[in-house]
Amino acid sequence: MKKIVPMELVVLLIAVIAYSAHGTDVPHDVQSLADGFYYQSSQGWKKLEPISMAGGGLKHVGKMFVPGLTPQMVWTFHGAEAPVQIEDKRPTFCIKELPSLADVAGRSGRDLIIVRLDKKKDHRELQTTSGGNMFTFKAGIGKDRLPDITTKTVSDGVFVVTPNEDLKPGEYMLTFAALGNSGYDFGIKQ
Repeated sequence: MKKIVPMELVVLLIAVIAYSAHGTDVPHDVQSLADGFYYQSSQGWKKLEPISMAGGGLKHVGKMFVPGLTPQMVWTFHGAEAPVQIEDKRPTFCIKELPSLADVAGRSGRDLIIVRLDKKKDHRELQTTSGGNMFTFKAGIGKDRLPDITTKTVSDGVFVVTPNEDLKPGEYMLTFAALGNSGYDFGIKQ
């Protein structure tokens, strides 16, 4: 005896299969990675190198001598370029941390950011304040340095991050740190 499958059931089954194959956009091989920060290349996942600020201080210090004007705070990082240079303008990143860090404040998927750094002759800089006077002064990284990203949580301590638009050529850092003083650096090739 031959069973007839209703067309609605067939359409629903196709939709479920299509969603499970493409709806998550999370690469299946991320669970096999060791702890660290990675970007996806045509040869598979490649590890990013950690970076911390090498120094910092005030920029435009002369403003201190003019009433109402404020200098800017800037972090400096060694090297004019990151060791990892990526050709893809919209790379996919994977962050995999120890499960013990999953509940640490400031280490969730919503705390991840990509920050654009200023390239100098022999170093890179990140300005962490903005505003020219005491009325417009703001602490923190300016929104013009923070490309919009999508973060997906794969499991506790495992995140996949993608920029929502092409990154401009230049130097960047992927970080949990809202202050931008440490993270994992990379460059986007011209």
